[in-house]
Amino acid sequence: MEELLCDAAMRGDLESLHEIIAKDNYILDKVLVGSFKGKNPLHVSTSIGQLEFVLKLLEIKPKLAKVLDTELGAALHIASANGDVKIVEALVGLSPEMCMARNRDGNNPLHIAAMEGKVDVLKKLVETCPLAAQVILDRGDTILHLCVKYNQLECLQLLLEMIRDPEFVQSKDANGNSMLHIAVFSKRFEIVEHVLNSTRIDVDATNGAGWTAMDIYFFVQNRSNGHEVDVRIEKFLRTARARRRREMLVFTSQSQEKLMQTVMVVSSLFATMAFQVGVNPPGGVWQDNFKEHIAGKAMLAYKYPNSYACFMFFNTVGFLLSLFLILSILATAVPVTRNPRGLLLPVIS
Repeated sequence: MEELLCDAAMRGDLESLHEIIAKDNYILDKVLVGSFKGKNPLHVSTSIGQLEFVLKLLEIKPKLAKVLDTELGAALHIASANGDVKIVEALVGLSPEMCMARNRDGNNPLHIAAMEGKVDVLKKLVETCPLAAQVILDRGDTILHLCVKYNQLECLQLLLEMIRDPEFVQSKDANGNSMLHIAVFSKRFEIVEHVLNSTRIDVDATNGAGWTAMDIYFFVQNRSNGHEVDVRIEKFLRTARARRRREMLVFTSQSQEKLMQTVMVVSSLFATMAFQVGVNPPGGVWQDNFKEHIAGKAMLAYKYPNSYACFMFFNTVGFLLSLFLILSILATAVPVTRNPRGLLLPVIS
């Protein structure tokens, strides 16, 4: 009886379906409990695109939409891979939570649709469950990484339009690669152009090996695909002001050096002022000896002894701190790395 049901599913034979159910009212329940001895009739009819048969099965037993196959996943996975919008609509209409279901490879239906380039199906699934589009795979990839790896520009454009999350755009895989790293490494120049023009992705972000997108470009520029592709990718990166890691290091070192020079000037100014105050305190000093004062002593020290002591304490501390900063800067050399070597190869999976 199970084989007859599978054959009817392949043919889309509704008459045979009714006859089989009339003879065995519980045959579809066997699919739900896992005791069915043939292929899942919903999976079979979905894979062939037998819409009417699928709709009838779901009408009779709606819970079939939630059944997972060990290899194929749910019927929604199959419909997404085939790009069958009407079947997808029927399935998510009954069980929208199946958008989060994963197959044996860890992919949910949205991942499948993105990899296969099924734009219409992907749009419907994102509208149904936006969170499913942001699920991270076991290997660290996001759906954006999959779009780039499988060269699905239209799916990528759709996702970037529908999910406006800055963190989603900047997301990295397990090796620290953003979608821009992957696109440059794979020489997907159309994707590189779209990502740079349509998002605010960090063009100078480094991956797990410390490489920027521009570093990766120089690493792969002479590898296959022709010179024209390389020229276009470099143009896009230059327009976006992307930099190599060593250029960023030079900029950082120069900024540190400028900061040190500023601190040196300010510290020298404070030290000079503190020294002058110590040598020539406000109000001046006594010029002669008298029974109430001694020559060379500050006049304020006699009239306001406590305040003067406090003033001189902080003046001395300021002088010593300024002197300490000056000596520290003089003793510290700021290395400027203009040609770093020993960088790891870009980690691209």
